[in-house]
Amino acid sequence: MTPDVITTHQDGGLGNSDFIADRVHAKIGHAEAGTANQVYLIRNFAQALNIFIAGALLDSIRQHFEEFDDVQGQRPAPLLAIRPTNDTAGSIANPVKSEDSTGLAALPTTAGTPTGSRTVILRFTKAGAHATAEYRRSTDGGQTFEAPIVTPASGQPISLAVGVTATFTNDATPADTFHVGDEYTFVISGPTASNSARLDAIEALMQEYRLYWIHIIGPATRAFAVSVSQVLETMETANHLPCFAILESALKGEESLETYFQEKIVDEWDPFAHPRVGIVTAEGRYIQGGIRNYGGFSAVYDAGDTIGQWRNAATLLCAKLAAGAPNVSAGYVKLHRSLTLSEIRYWDEGYQDYMDVMHDMGLTVLKKYDDYDGIYIAKDLLKSPNGSDFRNIPERRRADKMHRIAYRESLPFLNMDTEVKSGSGGIDYIKATMDQKISNEMESPGAAEISGHAIKLDPEKTFSQTGILDADLVMFIRGRVEGIRWRTSFAKAS
Repeated sequence: MTPDVITTHQDGGLGNSDFIADRVHAKIGHAEAGTANQVYLIRNFAQALNIFIAGALLDSIRQHFEEFDDVQGQRPAPLLAIRPTNDTAGSIANPVKSEDSTGLAALPTTAGTPTGSRTVILRFTKAGAHATAEYRRSTDGGQTFEAPIVTPASGQPISLAVGVTATFTNDATPADTFHVGDEYTFVISGPTASNSARLDAIEALMQEYRLYWIHIIGPATRAFAVSVSQVLETMETANHLPCFAILESALKGEESLETYFQEKIVDEWDPFAHPRVGIVTAEGRYIQGGIRNYGGFSAVYDAGDTIGQWRNAATLLCAKLAAGAPNVSAGYVKLHRSLTLSEIRYWDEGYQDYMDVMHDMGLTVLKKYDDYDGIYIAKDLLKSPNGSDFRNIPERRRADKMHRIAYRESLPFLNMDTEVKSGSGGIDYIKATMDQKISNEMESPGAAEISGHAIKLDPEKTFSQTGILDADLVMFIRGRVEGIRWRTSFAKAS
């Protein structure tokens, strides 16, 4: 703990911002730019683009802001973003010459150390040898092309992008080296972050008291999930920063659906359980810019695989959580239809048969409903063990919010120079203050997040000896017979 914990809690989270603090989460993911392990408060996509330039983190941030529905009165929630150190080197795939290219140039050699990911296309618009032939370059996979450029002398490099070059040489018949319409494609993968670097980024968040949950972008393994859960426990107990993490399962590859389900879902995740970790296994076809920009859900669905790309649904889950209060499920059909996903991967090929099994395993899946157009989160789950009170994210969010309020209200008393004693001038007064704040912030008529609560401070009467204030917390949720109980401890900020 650091002294600024006190300031942050008293300030209420986001300083002078009018955003709702408990809807703010942190994203961790690869990006090309931005200072590694520095936390940025992101209010819109343009700001993120200026900082991160490109990468999976930026892609997720774009989708996050596209998922807010102004028609429903949803105001885009800001988020915290952090990129890990890019400690895994990039790569350059072998160049590919299009099948309809007729020039005789051999495949070029490539060189350089990639600093980012790009798909570069060289399209020849004037035939001839080097220094005569001309080409146009695209660095975005063919969406746009630059003005024509004359090729350099034979054996001289052509700049592709992000630190990578390609070198062609003249054919034995120089005039036939390049023909009009020849096209070469270069797939460049930039450096990324290892699991170790991603864990370092989570560690960097330990003093960041503005976040309420963490989205870790990119495929996760069971071993990585165990490491994340250990960090979350430390954040809760040592830093009084209770939160949960959303992880992404591996994307479907070339294997069959049956093999993917068994090896990458069941074998990987069935043995794992933790009440602070959620695993998203579903994939949806993401439409950049949102489905409204392409004529609506039906039009986009009919377009099929001509647009969009498959993407894990974790960003959708986090965006819908950020759009609602702690007691609102991301699967709430009335408000939370996806504005960026047009279909569920393998829905018609048998996904529904596996969906129920994955849901029973505590994994987050997507769903379509007969009476509603669109794609929805089926239910926001945590990968909790059987019998846990925290099987669903709304329960976790409410408990964490109540914990934070209690801790925030205890700090001024715990750090007083005078001794805090039991009775009306001490422990009882702290409890009364906590009760009032929790009631005001979570039990307001018409917007209640919990139906009631109870607190018991210093149950074993050990605070005067240890300086650690134990607390038994109980929250009551409408419709549940019993309250959800847990114990925590508060200590002075050091």
